[in-house]
Amino acid sequence: MPVRNAILILVLVNLVFMAWTHWIDVPTEPPVNQADVHLPRLVLASEAPGRTSAKTAVAATASEATVPSGEQSSATAAPLARRCVSVGPFNDLAEETRAANMLQERGFSPQQRSEPGDVRDGYWVYVAGIKSAADETRVLRTLQDAGVGDAHAVAPTEDGRRVSVGLFIERPGAERRARAVEHLGFSPDIVDRHKSGTVYWVDLDLGASDAAVPTEGLAPVGEEVKAEPRACS
Repeated sequence: MPVRNAILILVLVNLVFMAWTHWIDVPTEPPVNQADVHLPRLVLASEAPGRTSAKTAVAATASEATVPSGEQSSATAAPLARRCVSVGPFNDLAEETRAANMLQERGFSPQQRSEPGDVRDGYWVYVAGIKSAADETRVLRTLQDAGVGDAHAVAPTEDGRRVSVGLFIERPGAERRARAVEHLGFSPDIVDRHKSGTVYWVDLDLGASDAAVPTEGLAPVGEEVKAEPRACS
């Protein structure tokens, strides 16, 4: 009997203890610190989405540090295209030298060059469009009576007959003769006469800011020169 009572007492004690742990001794939740609510959650490196390996990041950083930003932009920039021109042609070395000196004063670095070509051999003034021999004789008589002593007929061409009224070394002299012939009622022409010889050029390498080559004043009065593109050497 005493043993049975002891067992019942132990069972009752266990039941009371279980009831106390479940309904009485319940641990309370710790208070929430509002300052910690907005802090980011700690994430392991292996859990980070789209992560870049440390080795790759270091290599990229080293590459950027090796090349300065100024050199990076210049390396990707397209190289400026060279432009070269030849100014001329000039009929003799004196004309070319004078033009080269003027271009040097204008900020260029001229290089003089010569080559075989057609050299101007003066300016020819003539009257064309003469239809018949009788008209040719009348033109000659009118010119000679006006004091044009070097007027003479030349061989006819497909365009008709012509009368020469002078050959001049410089163009101003040819223009003066042409005006005198115009006053007699004719319409003279002026053409360049050429022969084989040596022509002269001034070569220029243009910079990026050189838009055009000023050719004013490079040639003698009444003559013109041109600036034409050439292959850069």
